[in-house]
Amino acid sequence: MRVEVVAIDGKTHRGSYDRESKLKALHTVSAWSSEHRLVLGQIKVSSKSNEITVIPALLDILDISGCIITIDAMGIDLSRVI
Repeated sequence: MRVEVVAIDGKTHRGSYDRESKLKALHTVSAWSSEHRLVLGQIKVSSKSNEITVIPALLDILDISGCIITIDAMGIDLSRVI
C-alpha cells in the first residue's frame, strides 16, 4: 500500500513587500503533495500573525486522511504538545 506524503510549509514571498504603503511581505502556508508534485492548498498568513495560526485552517480544507503529514519546526505549537 502506497501512502502519500503531504508537506506543510510556510514561505515569505521575496519582493512582495510595498515600501510606499508600508505593507509587509506576503507570507503563505502551503500543503505540497510529494506524489503528485503540486500544491494542494495555500492560505495567506495575516501580517500580524504567524504560520502556526493558519495551519489548522489549511488542514481543515483538505481531504488528507490516510496521508503522512510533515511540518518543519516553525509550524509546531509546543503549548499544544506539552
